[in-house]
Amino acid sequence: MPPKAKVTREDILQKSFDIVQSQGIGSLNARRIAQELSCSTMPIFNAFRDMNELKEELKKRIDDRYTAFTQEYIDKEDYLFTISFAYIQFAREERNLFGALFVEGFVRPRTIEGVIQSSWNRETIECTARQFDISLKKSEELYRDVRFYAHGIATQIYGGNMCMDETEVKELLKNMIGKMRK
Repeated sequence: MPPKAKVTREDILQKSFDIVQSQGIGSLNARRIAQELSCSTMPIFNAFRDMNELKEELKKRIDDRYTAFTQEYIDKEDYLFTISFAYIQFAREERNLFGALFVEGFVRPRTIEGVIQSSWNRETIECTARQFDISLKKSEELYRDVRFYAHGIATQIYGGNMCMDETEVKELLKNMIGKMRK
C-alpha cells in the first residue's frame, strides 16, 4: 500500500484561504479544512499550535491578496481616491475576503489613531498631503473621514443592501473628497 500523501502547512493555509474566499470566515474550522483536504484534523494541529495560529497566518495571506488587489487600482497622483475605490471594489469582487478582513471580527479591533499611524496607510496620507497641498494633520483627518465614508459604501455593497455601479461609486467618492477638503 503506498504511503498516504502528507498534508503540508501550505496545503492547510491554501485550503483555508479557499474556504474563506468561497464561503466566508464563518465556514472555517478544523473539521471543514480536514474534510476539504481528505484527512483528519491531526495534520492541522501538527502544523499549527491551534486555530488562532492558523488564522493569524491566514490573515497575512488575505492581507497579501488585498494588497495585490488594490495595487491594480493605485494611482499615487490621486492616491486617496484610488485606494478608496479599490477598497470598495474589493468588497464587490472579493466579498468573503472583505468580510473576513473588515467586517466580521477576524482581526483584532484597532483605534482610529492606530489606523492613521499604520505604516500601510502613511503613504496614502503623505501623497494626499502633497496632492492637495495640505498639512499632514489635515491629510490625516481627510484620510480618516474618507476611509470611513468608503467603508460605509463598501459594507452596504458587501451586505447586499445597495446596488451601485462603478460610475456611481466614483462619483460619490469624488464628491465627498471635494466636500471634505473644504
